[in-house]
Amino acid sequence: MRVFVMMLSVVLFVSCSQGQPPEKEKSHSSDLAGGLVFDPAEVDLGEVMEGKHASAVFLVRNNSDMFLNLADIVAPCGCTTAEPGIRVLDAGAFTQLKVDVDTFGKLGQVRKSVSIKDQYGRTITAWINIRVLENKHMNQSERSIFDGKCAACHVTPALHKSQGREIYQAVCAMCHGIAAEGAYAPALTDIRDAEVLSSLIAQGTGSQHMPGFAQDKGGPLDEKQLKSLVDWLISLDDKGE
Repeated sequence: MRVFVMMLSVVLFVSCSQGQPPEKEKSHSSDLAGGLVFDPAEVDLGEVMEGKHASAVFLVRNNSDMFLNLADIVAPCGCTTAEPGIRVLDAGAFTQLKVDVDTFGKLGQVRKSVSIKDQYGRTITAWINIRVLENKHMNQSERSIFDGKCAACHVTPALHKSQGREIYQAVCAMCHGIAAEGAYAPALTDIRDAEVLSSLIAQGTGSQHMPGFAQDKGGPLDEKQLKSLVDWLISLDDKGE
């Protein structure tokens, strides 16, 4: 009899532990099913002349059974802005999200993202693809990638950085690739002369696409940072390793 009671207790315990979650948790999970979605999740804006603004409009839908708040809207760089029509969506409602990309200092295929986080921390992301055409008139512009909103990507991340690798990741990788293998801009791993590389980074090429990064040229890097950056780049082999 005692064995039977113990076995029955175990069965009841297992049945309870594997049963349905508390009603409140079940309801919460059901309400959040679907969540916010972009429509569409990616757009191709085709060719845009450098210096022009490229704009797209996304629909953001609330596919859940409860209201959701567009708590945080994040574009990864200062050149991209995003503005929603409204920030609180009732169940099943939608709003427009207007996204604008400033193409100054860009060339070739460009891919930008914008993300929305709801009040529960869930994030959705949409993408914009643009092919930026060269605008020779921009060479006479007094504008720099170190000015205005562009500074958020090309100046601020380098502040207080001292190691070559971290300086590179802060302000170079976005154009020259994660390991200097080349991306929007040419690879740096095939330049093995430290003096040439230092001059190129410090003084620039005379183009708005590659201005001088030395502080006396309006850039963010002091002499110690430049040396550390060049030493790290020279330490890489031709595969960026």
